[in-house]
Amino acid sequence: MRIALFGYGKMGHEIEAAASAMGHEIVARFDIECPASMEALREAKADVAIDFSQPDAVAGNVKLVADVRVPLVIGTTGWERDRDAVRRVIDEAGIGCVFGSNFSIGVNLFLEIVKMASKLLDDAGYDAYISEAHHRAKKDFPSGTALRLAEAVLSGMKSKSRTIRELPDGEAIAKDALLISSIRAGAIPGTHTVGFESEVDSIELTHRARSRRGFAMGAVKAAEWIVSRNGFYRFEEHVTDILVGS
Repeated sequence: MRIALFGYGKMGHEIEAAASAMGHEIVARFDIECPASMEALREAKADVAIDFSQPDAVAGNVKLVADVRVPLVIGTTGWERDRDAVRRVIDEAGIGCVFGSNFSIGVNLFLEIVKMASKLLDDAGYDAYISEAHHRAKKDFPSGTALRLAEAVLSGMKSKSRTIRELPDGEAIAKDALLISSIRAGAIPGTHTVGFESEVDSIELTHRARSRRGFAMGAVKAAEWIVSRNGFYRFEEHVTDILVGS
């Protein structure tokens, strides 16, 4: 498979290494120093593109792949405000796109564990919270994975109806609110904790990424899966099919 990369930072380098190990070739690398263009993408003759760039670059990159009719994997987060417009472009071009907040297989299994735990612990009267920590260069917060975890908690806990990202000074948190706390420091690859609290004990579920390699491998697997498909897909909803290539 011939792969074009949008974004050639740390994740781009990890994807390049993962793709090479999985028998694929990187044929184009676009970043600030080497901006993407329709002509360069067409000349690269890529079978698929993978985007780990910046949130404000995603919509433009989608238009480029649509013009050249190259399927796309979007691993960048923070662009979701443009999701409806991006989907229209993908659908009109008749190409495939798979996007996700986190391409780690472990994180997606973690989401399922959190869904089940949330229902059980809501029935037992527990309260809940989410905390996430990433490297200081990450620009969006809460992380896309934390927002997906919040969806998982809300799906299981009848006592929670909404998420909040901060508390007004001098006010206590409402009982139906699920607080997401964010930390940005150093070079943390990504740590997500869902905590459950009662008067007698505490339960914590934590996923801690040791490196970016797991994200990169998942993104390449998604590229293998989307290259022969049309449509707009969320990685988390098709992870089982993507893993087995069905």
